Amino acid sequence: MKLFTVIPLLCFFVAASAQENTRESEKEIRILSAYHGLDPLPPLATRLCGLPPARGQDGMPVTFSVQIDSASISAAAFAVETSSGEIVTPLCATLRPAIETLEKRTVLLIGPFSVGDSLPNSVEIVEQLEDVDGNSLVGLKIEKVTLLAAGPSLVFAERFAPDTSGLEGECPAETAQAVQLTWEGGVTGPAGADLGEAQRTAISVLLENGDAVHPLFLADDDPDNHVIACITETSPAVSVSVTAGFFHDPGDDANPETRIDVISRMSE
Repeated sequence: MKLFTVIPLLCFFVAASAQENTRESEKEIRILSAYHGLDPLPPLATRLCGLPPARGQDGMPVTFSVQIDSASISAAAFAVETSSGEIVTPLCATLRPAIETLEKRTVLLIGPFSVGDSLPNSVEIVEQLEDVDGNSLVGLKIEKVTLLAAGPSLVFAERFAPDTSGLEGECPAETAQAVQLTWEGGVTGPAGADLGEAQRTAISVLLENGDAVHPLFLADDDPDNHVIACITETSPAVSVSVTAGFFHDPGDDANPETRIDVISRMSE
């Protein structure tokens, strides 16, 4: 078999394998990440939970593989174990600011998670919390918390038609597919700057046909952990890779090199 015949076949099997792995991983309900994102939070951050300003609190986004029923969220549902062995109940828990139609999978925990020399080590769901389909999440646990000094990584990616409800007006007219990227924590450019050309070209999208492309445009540029990559090519997006150093969290820590497979929400 000639080389120019082998290469497309290899690309096909790599893409097919990635899509199959993605479908399998999608079935499992789990906590994708717990991210020690900011210490201390600005005192006004507690207003996201409808509470008065509070000083000395940490922020820790916890991201799930499923969307969360906002009515089921309570601070008491979460238990954060620290390196000192203490079990901390958050001061508050909220989906804000990631509350748009296709988001709702990241719960921001606010509380004293790093008093003294202690650090958050794990997060467990100990009281009723449900996803949007009514499944109980009690018992889910993640035993790794991304350290405060680390930058954000990708934890989830979904491919939608650009006219999907919740995406209207986000992407340019020539967009063929939109990939919603979910990071461990909120992302911006350096020092809180808007996302721009440097961030767009730091993203490489592998397509089913073997091509690697940059998005045409980055949408949903608000201070949460979701970014939409608008793509003009019609070949389905299979995975997304991001070069280190371009996406910064609220503490201005930059992302490491990161990659994630894409789950398709489009009917092919």
